[in-house]
Amino acid sequence: MDIKRFSFDISGCEGIKSVDKGSDWPVVYMIHNDEELYIGETTSAYVRIGQHLADHKKDHLKYVEIICDDTFNKSVILDYEQKLIKYCKADGKFKRILNRNAGQSSQHNYYQRELYAEKFKVLWSKLFLEELVQSSMDIIENRNIFKYSPYNALTEEQNSISSAILYDILQKLRDGKAGISIVNGCAGTGKTVLAVSMISTLANIKYFSAEEAEDEIDIAKVQTLLGIKEYVQQNGELSIGLVFPMSGIRKTIGVVFREFGNGLSADMVLNPYQLKNKKYDVLFVDESHRLMRRKNLGTNFKHFDDVCKFFSLDPMTANQLEWALIQSRYCVLFYDKDQSIKSTDLTQKEYESTIIKYSHDREVKTFTLTSQIRCDGGNFYIDYVKDILNCRADHYKEIQDYDFWLFDDVGKMVSEIRKLDNEIELCKTVAGFSWEWKTKPNGKTPADDCKYYDNLIKKGVYDIDIKGEKFIWNLVTDGWIGRLDSHYTIGCIHTTQGFDMNVVGVIFGKEIDYDPVNNKIIVDLTKFFDRNVKSGCDEATVKCYIINTYATMMTRGIKGCYVYACNKNMQEYLRRFIKNEKDRQS
Repeated sequence: MDIKRFSFDISGCEGIKSVDKGSDWPVVYMIHNDEELYIGETTSAYVRIGQHLADHKKDHLKYVEIICDDTFNKSVILDYEQKLIKYCKADGKFKRILNRNAGQSSQHNYYQRELYAEKFKVLWSKLFLEELVQSSMDIIENRNIFKYSPYNALTEEQNSISSAILYDILQKLRDGKAGISIVNGCAGTGKTVLAVSMISTLANIKYFSAEEAEDEIDIAKVQTLLGIKEYVQQNGELSIGLVFPMSGIRKTIGVVFREFGNGLSADMVLNPYQLKNKKYDVLFVDESHRLMRRKNLGTNFKHFDDVCKFFSLDPMTANQLEWALIQSRYCVLFYDKDQSIKSTDLTQKEYESTIIKYSHDREVKTFTLTSQIRCDGGNFYIDYVKDILNCRADHYKEIQDYDFWLFDDVGKMVSEIRKLDNEIELCKTVAGFSWEWKTKPNGKTPADDCKYYDNLIKKGVYDIDIKGEKFIWNLVTDGWIGRLDSHYTIGCIHTTQGFDMNVVGVIFGKEIDYDPVNNKIIVDLTKFFDRNVKSGCDEATVKCYIINTYATMMTRGIKGCYVYACNKNMQEYLRRFIKNEKDRQS
């Protein structure tokens, strides 16, 4: 694999023509100056660079890097182009990536794809040596701007759903009608990735060009995007919003949008309460199962009631899903009934009845994401976890390519998670809410230098005590995973839902146990301290929330999940389905 540099001018273009693979060979190229970069692919570098020069839009750029290899083919260069755009944006060497996502970001499955994935690592190393990038791939892959990038290549399933929703949006815009699309999908199926991709496509639709669309893109999708572009040219840019009910992931995505730019901005990312401020042509609601109703809102009752009255709704029966539907011409909802975790969340019945209530004047489309793209254990692992927690599993199953281990010693598990966090980052320990949050900081958020944590430890102050091992709950809720003190503290569902980790350690608390006589999970509400979950709910409902919580936490890990259970019966039950860490090969 070679990287050949030329000046971005007529003489450089002639130089490309004269070298091996400069014409009639698939290559990837990078046009740049010190701050801006454009990445493309072509089967003739000489012809394509000549076209760029004739267009004059990139005249301010200085150099061309031609990346070539004897084994490149069209599928490889399409794949590498997409990867380079995504990695270079997250790398940050260039302040601005000139490529804009306008819908042509779908994965290409091709012969020896895994081999070329390994060769891409070699390419990245060469780019690093040439000082065209500044960070390793491992570091980049842990960054939020990489994980939630609009340049994520969509799977075939995601791309199919994206195409169908964008087509329906076009039809509703043209007909002056309203619409709803519901995308169902369990944890790790790429709901947020799909939402961000579609938002970026719509935000950059004016830049879409059929001539620059990938050769393998669905022709019908090209026509759809051209149709939306024509609509925008005639009627003005679309007003687009993205609602996140949970503050932690909402703030993270807001930062990603601000850093990314290219049509995305932090003010697109909304708290549900902000919906009263503006109507949207297209509104996306991620984690819509976490939209709230009027129950156990604490100090937010008045705020909730005020917004309901603004929309002329009865606060006693209304919910935040209604706000989203009222304020949007087209609403795209991402939903997972198994991730409702507290009593403020809309029940499945309330969710469905609200959709029915607002479907009298708008068509409802329903889609389902089934492929697991976060967890290396795949759908097999996700289903296995749900079967275990719902007492449907009847025998041990081997999970391929995934570190799933049960620990007898919680101290050892936490220590190993911290060791992994030092090595590969984004490895944290979380637990069920079986201990009071006594160390909760009052007022100002502690500085992220671990001094607050250290001072508490020196004073002998802690929240969690498991057989003499003492720990402190997360010092903050929002942004906990990205803080230094998350290395030492224990997180909970509220710090982790919606986020990815490399390896997650999960502590089953004292509130959850197993009844071996009746083969069922039981809960002890006297040992459960999340008041927002159990207040006003019967034991069966709280049990459902608790099981959803553990299932959600156990599916946060990309590479693995470590487990410890405080109660003996629960530990023995899990031992039937999870191998003991002592059995690991050294």
